Amino acid sequence: MLKQISPWILCVPRPFLIAMVALAELSGCSLCKDEVLEKAASPDGKRVAIILTRDCGATPSEYIAVNVQDAKQRRLDEKNDVFVIKRLHPLHVFWQGNGSLTVDCENCNLDQATKKLEKLGSVQVTYR
Repeated sequence: MLKQISPWILCVPRPFLIAMVALAELSGCSLCKDEVLEKAASPDGKRVAIILTRDCGATPSEYIAVNVQDAKQRRLDEKNDVFVIKRLHPLHVFWQGNGSLTVDCENCNLDQATKKLEKLGSVQVTYR
C-alpha cells in the first residue's frame, strides 16, 4: 500500500523547504529538549554552572550534562557543555573559585562520559 503524501508538501516550492531547514539549523534549533535541574553561580556572579537533562527523542536514554556559560547568556549552547553522560545520575557542582569548578557525579563511571572537559575558557573543571 502506498503512503499518501500531504498535499501541502506538494504545493511548497523545494527551495522554500530547503531554506526553512537551513534556517532552523543556523538559528540553533535542536530536536533535543533540555530541562534545567540546578544552577550554581560562580563567586563573582559572572558565570553559571547549569545541571540539565537532555532528551533527544530518537536516543534510547536521556543524558545529564553540566553547562558553563556567562551569567548574562539566556540560551543554553551545547558547545558550553563540560560534562555529558548517558542516563540520569545524582550530580552536583561546586565552585572552588571564579575559575575553578568541581563536578561530583555520584555512581558515575567517568570513563563512560561522552564529554568530559578539563577546561572551558578560563574555567578549570575537576571531577570526583
